[in-house]
Amino acid sequence: MPKADNFPRKAYGVSRKVRNLRSEQKDATREQILEAATRLLTEHGYAALRVAAVAAEAGVSLGGQLHHFPSKESLVIAVLERLSARVLDLAVQEAARASKEDDPLAPISRSAERFYAAPEFLIYLDIFLSVRRHTLVGDTATRLLLSQRAATEALWLPHLTGRGLSAEDALLIVRSLWALSRGLAISSAGDQRKSDDQASIDFVIKALRRTYLESPA
Repeated sequence: MPKADNFPRKAYGVSRKVRNLRSEQKDATREQILEAATRLLTEHGYAALRVAAVAAEAGVSLGGQLHHFPSKESLVIAVLERLSARVLDLAVQEAARASKEDDPLAPISRSAERFYAAPEFLIYLDIFLSVRRHTLVGDTATRLLLSQRAATEALWLPHLTGRGLSAEDALLIVRSLWALSRGLAISSAGDQRKSDDQASIDFVIKALRRTYLESPA
């Protein structure tokens, strides 16, 4: 016959498992909602986003969604924070892979091109164009982009300063390559211009390489 003091321990163990299961289910539901909201923001934009449509896309009840995100603003902010974290994770991986390459300019440019061609940037851009200035969503988007920019620059700067460039020159190079990719992403009208865009990027990289990285003859 089991000892009496075993029962509270077993009960505590079962209770902890139930709490862990509920926490996992809660996290999974939250992820479903955020994935659904991201898809709808990409397809239809911020202005057309409706919380009921997100709930239907996620396969959860409207009440269940409002339990996690009580307003459209709170939902969109959570999407932006999630996208920002995802972009930074990718940037860390790209910068780590680039450490094995001799020329850092091409990897920096590819990283910028990938970001500005991705749905993450399109969502940010749409929000900037859709919301008024100094709103909670607009201010959050601005804060996240600035934070993301600073973190990305910090990842790439050692690739250039390690080759003898000053921190000031290295920062200018990173910002120039990212600004070029941003401008081309916004101005390009379609696939027919991709070759022209790449020619522009290659030209700038060649000029930067010749100016900063190649030893004078």
